[in-house]
Amino acid sequence: MGLSFKVSDKELLSAKNRIFIETGIPELEKNGFSESPFFGHLFGKNNLNDFTYEMCRLSNLSILEIITTHISRGDKYIKIYLNIFRLHPQLHSLSLLNEKDGMNFGLPPNSLTNMRLRSDDYKGPPLIYILFCPEHKIGSFSTEKGFNRELSKLRELIKKDMLNIDSFVRRWYELYQINQTDWEGNVIKV
Repeated sequence: MGLSFKVSDKELLSAKNRIFIETGIPELEKNGFSESPFFGHLFGKNNLNDFTYEMCRLSNLSILEIITTHISRGDKYIKIYLNIFRLHPQLHSLSLLNEKDGMNFGLPPNSLTNMRLRSDDYKGPPLIYILFCPEHKIGSFSTEKGFNRELSKLRELIKKDMLNIDSFVRRWYELYQINQTDWEGNVIKV
């Protein structure tokens, strides 16, 4: 008939945010991630009325792993980025970073090793990836039932990927060399 089910940008934004809050954050917390300790970090609604969540984990040998999630109005994606740093001097607790300015972790040259999950980490021919590898995206739909099905698929993919975040960490090490920085993200030449 030509009629199709429409969802507003506001509803899409809210649905994506709800999925990440209900499934992504709890799974990351189970894997040792917590809200970023840095001064001025984002965890929730940002100044563009979108959502940004920055979470960190400290692994052995003073390795800082940062997951930054952007949920934007006007698209169907949940964009999740991973970046990893070796801190010097060694750090044994994230609480020591409280009130440090971590802005340099998101600026070049540090941002050059930012890997977007399910986008920058694929293996094999790009055509195979495009055709057969799911993304953190709400797929096409034309009915309310189809929309709910796509939300359910996205929820399951986010849950699975955040539960298995260590596989993305291993892939990051295959693609990039770790930067050594001070506690505020300033690169230290080795």
